[in-house]
Amino acid sequence: MCRLFACSIVVLGLLAFMPGCQKSEDTEVSDQRKLPDWMVEDAPETASGEPNFEELAAARLSLQLNPGDRFPLKKIVRQELTQSTLSGEPDVSQSELEVMFAISVLEKQSDRIKLGVRYDRVRYNHDVAGDKIAFDSNRDQGDVPVAVRAYRDMVGDGFAFWIGEDNQIVAVDGFTDFLRRCMRNVPEELRASVMLGIEAGSGEDGIANFVDNSIGLLPYGTPRRPGDVWERPKFIARPIPMQLQNEYTLKDLTADEAQIAVRGTIAPSNVGSPETHGMHVRVTGGTTSGTCTIYRNTGLPKSSHVERTVDMLVTMAPVEFRQQKRIITTIESFPVVSGAPVMQVGFER
Repeated sequence: MCRLFACSIVVLGLLAFMPGCQKSEDTEVSDQRKLPDWMVEDAPETASGEPNFEELAAARLSLQLNPGDRFPLKKIVRQELTQSTLSGEPDVSQSELEVMFAISVLEKQSDRIKLGVRYDRVRYNHDVAGDKIAFDSNRDQGDVPVAVRAYRDMVGDGFAFWIGEDNQIVAVDGFTDFLRRCMRNVPEELRASVMLGIEAGSGEDGIANFVDNSIGLLPYGTPRRPGDVWERPKFIARPIPMQLQNEYTLKDLTADEAQIAVRGTIAPSNVGSPETHGMHVRVTGGTTSGTCTIYRNTGLPKSSHVERTVDMLVTMAPVEFRQQKRIITTIESFPVVSGAPVMQVGFER
C-alpha cells in the first residue's frame, strides 16, 4: 500500500509543476472612458457620439498581448490523497508545490501568440506514508532526493508554446528537451518512469493545468455579458483517463476585470486490470469548482483558485479500496514588466 501511495503522490507532484494561471499588472483607469482599444471598437455610440456604457456590459474577452511583455506568477498546488484501510482509519498523504515562474510574450502572429515560460524558484514538500521530504531551490543545491532533482534542475530553464485564436495550445516548442535537461541528474533506470509522470496526458498537456485554468477558459467569438455560460470538454489520457466537462459563468464585469466561475464534473473511467497490470483503477466520478479573475486589458488572469476532487476505486486482487484525490491550485500575479528583454527558453546549461 505504501508503494502505491508513494507512486500516486510523486506522479501528482511531478505533474503539478507545469504552469497554472497567468496574468498581468492591473492598469489604472482614472476615467471609465479610457477603455482599451479592443473594447472601444465594439462600443455602440449615442446620438452625441459618446459610447453607450450600458452596452459595454457586454465585452469580448480575449488575449491582448505584445512581444516583450513579461508576467511573473506564483502557483501553489496542494494535493491530498485519502485511502480507505481495513482498520477503518483512512490513510492520508499530502504534498505541496510552490513555483515562482514568469511568462513572456515571445512572438505575435495574426492567428497565434508564442509564450515562453521560465522557472525561477521551486519549493516542494510531501508526507507520503510517513516518508517526508522538504525542498527549496533557493537553499537546497547539493545532494537532494531523486524525487526532487527534476525540480532543482528546472530552475533557470524553460520552454515555449503557441496559443491559437481559440485560446488553446496549438504547438509546443522545446518542451521535450526541457524535460530531458530536468532529468539529467536522475538515474538512467528511473528516467523513463519520471518522464512519464511529467509528460502525463501527452506533450501539450504538460502545461494544460496552466492553460485550462486560465487562458483556456476564455470564451471566443461573441462578446459576453454577466450571467453568460459556456462549456468546454477536456480529455485527460494519462496517467488515468478522465473526461472532464467544465462549465464557465461570467459572474462579474467591471471596467478593469472579469470574474469567471468554474464548475465541472468528471465522468467514470477505467485503467488497467488486475490480470494484466496487477492493478485496476476505476474513476467513479469527481467535480471541479473555483473562480478566475482576469484583466480585461490583456485577457490574462489576475488570480485563480480551482479545486478538483477525483473519486476512485482501486483493485489489487484480492484487495479493493477507495481513494479520493483532492487538488487545490491557486495562482497569484505580480506587476507586469512591459517591454522587458525577452527571455531565453530551452537553452543548454
